[in-house]
Amino acid sequence: MSLSEQELAEALRCPGCLARLRLDHRANRTQVFLVCSRCAEEFPVIRSLPRLLLSPLREALLGDGSAQGADARQLETALSFGFEWARFPEMYEEWSQSFLDYMQPHGPGFFRGKKVLDAGCGNGRFAYYAAKYGAEVWAIDLGPAVEVAQKNTEAVGNVQVIQADLHRPPFALESFDFIYSIGVLHHLPDPEVAFQNLLRYLKPGGEIQIYLYWSPEGQPIKRALLAMAAVGRKITTRLPHKMVYALAFPAAVAAFAFFVWPYRLLKVIPGLKSLAEKIPMKQYAGFPFRVCVNDQLDRFSAPIENRYTKQQVADWLLRAKLESTKVNAAYGWVGTGRKPAPPALSR
Repeated sequence: MSLSEQELAEALRCPGCLARLRLDHRANRTQVFLVCSRCAEEFPVIRSLPRLLLSPLREALLGDGSAQGADARQLETALSFGFEWARFPEMYEEWSQSFLDYMQPHGPGFFRGKKVLDAGCGNGRFAYYAAKYGAEVWAIDLGPAVEVAQKNTEAVGNVQVIQADLHRPPFALESFDFIYSIGVLHHLPDPEVAFQNLLRYLKPGGEIQIYLYWSPEGQPIKRALLAMAAVGRKITTRLPHKMVYALAFPAAVAAFAFFVWPYRLLKVIPGLKSLAEKIPMKQYAGFPFRVCVNDQLDRFSAPIENRYTKQQVADWLLRAKLESTKVNAAYGWVGTGRKPAPPALSR
């Protein structure tokens, strides 16, 4: 959305104390800051992107200081995904159906007129489609991926990208109709705490949607592959990002050779379709090869990776006291629920 600097100042809040912000122009109006009216924290607007991060993480990510004092795992995660989305900024037509798959049971009509928070927007592909279906989208990400997301969502309009920490979103409490976080929480040190924090920004009666990596049950082949990947991650998460990027290509070739191409062959042979559906990684048959490369980079470079059973995801929703909860399979677990509305006042 094309908000003016003043409109941004009015819409956002200090991530530290949630107080209102004021606009401050400096150096002959060439530098713009959002300044907290209570704690006086200053947040720069750089290349039209508000950078609502608290010190020292802000200085570490914006290159204005050392990483000393910043959460090392947060910083590593942000830089890892910033590197990833800079290498894979593409927007594919296939993302349209992918978005709807991750948003089930919500269809396109659900988004019209809603104020939506994309918590961990990556390259902006889901924010793009949420806005396309009529939502007002506020998309946040911790690291340099925001630059890619801003570019990818410019054409659709109605998306405001902000560099911010989903542990401290720069918004008023209970201000969103719908919050989603797809493929992000499981990369955090304490995913359920982050999930519970996001609920503070959801309106009563609003809904939340999350996607988490699964820990397959009753699927020995998938469990064996994930165990092998976990062993590899002990090495690759310590390597330079460029080296892991190079290794992601042969990993994707192996995935296509052993799984995707056999799946494509078996599914067209009469009587073998049911066998084909049991093949791991078959989801990449519907995407360009680079999507598989992207996912291998994600898998082997992200510093933290948590996995969950279906029951564990259901327990998250139960502990959050959400209503109308559901957990569906989508090459992982998609959990959804509604924040209870306050009881009606009796006359």
